[in-house]
Amino acid sequence: MTKYAAVPELVAAFMEESGESERWVTVRDLRERYGLSRYQSGTIAGFLHRLEFSSYGQFPYIVKKIELMEREGRSSPLRYRYLVARRTGRSAHRSSYRDTDGIPAETVAIEFGTGKA
Repeated sequence: MTKYAAVPELVAAFMEESGESERWVTVRDLRERYGLSRYQSGTIAGFLHRLEFSSYGQFPYIVKKIELMEREGRSSPLRYRYLVARRTGRSAHRSSYRDTDGIPAETVAIEFGTGKA
């Protein structure tokens, strides 16, 4: 993120412009929309990959799914598309939230490493 700190803001703006709460996005879409160079592709892709497995502060979007796209040719680079969606709460992100309803607080606290209830 140090190479291009505005990536989160660009992703959020891109999603807000579309007016959709969920849509497929590619790095190329973002590059073309904001006039970014291909050298910033890795930073954009890295940020989107990060959103699949963890949150980014209070960032309002998550990546629900990443799919490998078909290559244009044998020597073409790998391209992915990202299903970006607005965060809707605990259950929106499958990997960083766990359902703890009905489990005693002591069990949850110990399991998550706090050691206290």
